[in-house]
Amino acid sequence: MLKKIEFGILAAILVSTGSIAPAFAQSTRPATTPAPEAQFVPRAQVKLNGDRVNITLINLTNAAITYQAIGDTEIRTLPGRGTVNLQGLRVPTTLTLDRQDSGLLNVTPKEKAPGTIEVTLDATTDLGIDSPTLRLESNGSVFLY
Repeated sequence: MLKKIEFGILAAILVSTGSIAPAFAQSTRPATTPAPEAQFVPRAQVKLNGDRVNITLINLTNAAITYQAIGDTEIRTLPGRGTVNLQGLRVPTTLTLDRQDSGLLNVTPKEKAPGTIEVTLDATTDLGIDSPTLRLESNGSVFLY
């Protein structure tokens, strides 16, 4: 005995009219994606002395923050109200940051001296300000994502 399969009204109309859209629509984006420096405005600029940089992280929150300089450090923890100096990081470099209490971060980079960036990490409730990734390009431009 065959079991009758029923369609919903909307499914029956779509099948009978041939109006089913493809699962993946054509992208209107250009074939090549522009580099980050072409998409975003740098948040800071640092004069570099060669291919290394020093970064000072200052945690103004009461929460611990895990961080990693991709390719240079393992995942580490910066305690609440703590400070750490990362020396001799290779440029370009990417620094990831994550508050252990899942809160948002307001990241503020500024050049302290040639080849040195001071990054303050403060709490925010504005999702538009949250930037858990810092990228330093070889030209000294600092981007937040």
